[in-house]
Amino acid sequence: MSRYAFNGKERRAYVRLDTVLTVMLRFSGNKSDKTYTATTKNISHGGLCLEVPHHSKELIEKLHTTRKKPGVHLNAAILNKDLQLSAKPAWINCRFDYVRKATTKKPAFLMGLAFDKLPEVARKQIHNYIVNEFIKRYGKDDRSKESET
Repeated sequence: MSRYAFNGKERRAYVRLDTVLTVMLRFSGNKSDKTYTATTKNISHGGLCLEVPHHSKELIEKLHTTRKKPGVHLNAAILNKDLQLSAKPAWINCRFDYVRKATTKKPAFLMGLAFDKLPEVARKQIHNYIVNEFIKRYGKDDRSKESET
């Protein structure tokens, strides 16, 4: 239970798009540093919700113990391959269970990353991806046709 009482107001600043994308995380710009892989549960203009497998406990520990912000590489379907984003951990939810293995429906860790100083080019590309995916899934809004009649 949250330490804040829910007052019925939506606190999210951005719409989330449920989508599965591969994300690569690295804590410095050196190519020789370890790269961690996770998948998104959802994406918004503000950040990502990542599903982190249980064998990536090292990543969670690194996020908790260091103040470094990981570099984030998103799927090329969203951003140019050469564009690296910076993100800061917003929250971590541990579902680690020694009795039951993590599954796709219940990964070991969920982690929220908030984009940090998102370049305008990246912001536009993420926006376009989210809008295009919503249109693909839900179609165009028919309300504009109703107001014309």
